[in-house]
Amino acid sequence: MNIMRTALLFAASMMLCAPAYAADYKPMTVRMACSTPPGTIQAMPLDKLAEIVERESGGKIKFEKFYGGVLGDEQSTVKQLRSNSIQVGVLAAGNLTPFAPRATLVIMPYLFPKKEMARTFFSDKPMMDELAGAVVKQSHTRPLAWLMSGYRVLTNSKRPIKTLADMQGLKWRVPPVALQLDTFRSWGVEPHPLAWIETFNALQQGVIDGQENPNDLNRDTKFWEVQKYISNVHYMVWVAPILVSEKWYSKLDADTKQLFDRAAQEAAHWMWDYAEAQDKKALQECIDHGMLVNDLEDEAVWIEKARSVWPKFYDAVGGKEVLDRALKIMGQ
Repeated sequence: MNIMRTALLFAASMMLCAPAYAADYKPMTVRMACSTPPGTIQAMPLDKLAEIVERESGGKIKFEKFYGGVLGDEQSTVKQLRSNSIQVGVLAAGNLTPFAPRATLVIMPYLFPKKEMARTFFSDKPMMDELAGAVVKQSHTRPLAWLMSGYRVLTNSKRPIKTLADMQGLKWRVPPVALQLDTFRSWGVEPHPLAWIETFNALQQGVIDGQENPNDLNRDTKFWEVQKYISNVHYMVWVAPILVSEKWYSKLDADTKQLFDRAAQEAAHWMWDYAEAQDKKALQECIDHGMLVNDLEDEAVWIEKARSVWPKFYDAVGGKEVLDRALKIMGQ
């Protein structure tokens, strides 16, 4: 009975202490941004993070949200994080690499030939901690967690892409990221680097014929209005960091840091599961709106050519041994 009474008293004391502990968080307003509208794969994990932090801080920590690229393109988001103009952002990982070359590791073409390998990789805490430390040193921004969605499939307005030869003669939008540009060049095409916020208009005006992004982003952007064909390519999983300003983060007290760390991880893991289910739904919605989908007939050739660019980026990722360790984690 004494043991039971002690346990009950302890539980009651913890319940009483919870609100007081939450009240210890310092009041602040956190500015967060992404390039896509509310309800998209970039905005939703930010909403989830904000929900967790606001709840657990007892409302003391609040958020201002700047979605849909209202503060500029994704590389502008990194610059604003560096200067602490904003404190939290989400952007495609490739747009972090000009500021933090070590982040190139997560977008190496055909690094994740099977989707479950990506989940294994991003769940390896020692590797993630090491990568975060390197990103901080290079960019003065810190990834608290990594989001992932489906593969970045090809869409275009001209024809099905079934073989590498079908790529030729089309104008492809690719993010202004060296590795992705070189990957397309390995396939024998000269890509057109464009910021994300310029892409839809460029497709609409015929400046470019196609682009690459996951099905949910294609759905959210209503690309069926300007694209006809979807080709399943598995060269890159869509990956995006939940990124914070190191200038801001480094000045937080330990409890607030832990809250943001945990909220980011919870938001990311929630998004992994959500995106997995949404990928199939999004593809079906694209099909329902008239888009046609096909698989590649010669993907082994795409893999060989894309992986041929790896050595050029060994230095960027921290050396071949870093890439080898990543492959070992995934059992490759």
